[in-house]
Amino acid sequence: MAAAIPVNDTITPDMLGADPYPIYRDLRRDMPVVRIASIDRIVFTKAADTHLVKTSPKLFGSHDTTTPMQRAFRGHTLMRKDGQEHLKERAAMAEALSLDTIANEWTSVLTLIAHDYISRLPRGETVDLRPLLAEPLAARCLARILGLDSASDDDMQHWAPTLIAGAMNASRDEAVFQRCDEANDAMDACFNRMIDQFRKAPNSSVLSHMANAADPLPFSQMGTNLRICIGGGLVETRDGLLTTLFGLLTHPDQLNHCRSEQRWQAACEEGLRWVAPIQTSPRIALEDTEIRGYHIPKGETVLAAQASANHDEELWRIPEKFDITRTPIRHQSFGDGAHNCLGQNVYRTLISEIVLPMLFDRFPKLSLEDPSAIRFQGFGFRGPESFPVTLN
Repeated sequence: MAAAIPVNDTITPDMLGADPYPIYRDLRRDMPVVRIASIDRIVFTKAADTHLVKTSPKLFGSHDTTTPMQRAFRGHTLMRKDGQEHLKERAAMAEALSLDTIANEWTSVLTLIAHDYISRLPRGETVDLRPLLAEPLAARCLARILGLDSASDDDMQHWAPTLIAGAMNASRDEAVFQRCDEANDAMDACFNRMIDQFRKAPNSSVLSHMANAADPLPFSQMGTNLRICIGGGLVETRDGLLTTLFGLLTHPDQLNHCRSEQRWQAACEEGLRWVAPIQTSPRIALEDTEIRGYHIPKGETVLAAQASANHDEELWRIPEKFDITRTPIRHQSFGDGAHNCLGQNVYRTLISEIVLPMLFDRFPKLSLEDPSAIRFQGFGFRGPESFPVTLN
């Protein structure tokens, strides 16, 4: 008979936000399936289990209408849908993010954007790369690919955290939702302007493909899915870039190896594995099931912790170490199954083929001002809070 799931009543959200990795290490060893009382969620920490949860749609679904995300995003995003409903909305964006479109359209666009932002950085000065490069660069690249050319960098950098705050507004604070409403009004106005433009002059962007589809989604659903791209895409790109830079700058031998052997792709993937920009993925148990001998009741909300899965000792030796020379093993930072990240190849192209080589070519002696001062934060999204460097 399946056992009851053990409960941990000492772990808090603040502890997970400050440094989840020692906590996950202990859980993988002692309680790989656990209910964390403070968040009232069953959490899976082993790579095999998180993969199972995210690739078994008959057992674990994404369709959850109870989260604050629906209120914050003015609709039910494709992230919270399954089956044909999910596939239809995913297909509306897929061509704009395909490998062919990236190669034929976006690589040159992203290269010009990266050159513009990196060339503005002042040589010889100490600056914070998060607000000066990582965030506005992510905002501009995302705006172009989504088809939101009329949105400014400031617009994108305001909308993304506002949406995320709304999606995580578990207390249903109406003031938080009011800020979402104001941002959503501005986004809808932007979407309408761009749809009018793209129906006259289509391009390769996500919104242009949506607007000109033979059977287009309703405007409300176009907007809802663009919002999830804005919120998640900007933060994931910003944090993934800074995490990879931190790994390289605190391991100069690996940085030298990257530069001499052009191993930027390996650095990009190791940064994603080392500190997953999006740390967990929620699912709903659709049936009573059993994992590792524990009973998972139908209707439970569970969390697949890809941050922990990416440190599973069964797959990686000394997983807490940043090491670009590892034998490649697929990490879970971009998800698994039907809900794997549509923008993952855009991210890889931007970071490994464009930004990293360009940044270190312009600033070959780029260095951290004080590595010990870099603070990573976040349980849902995780990355450095600031990133002071000297641009030599």
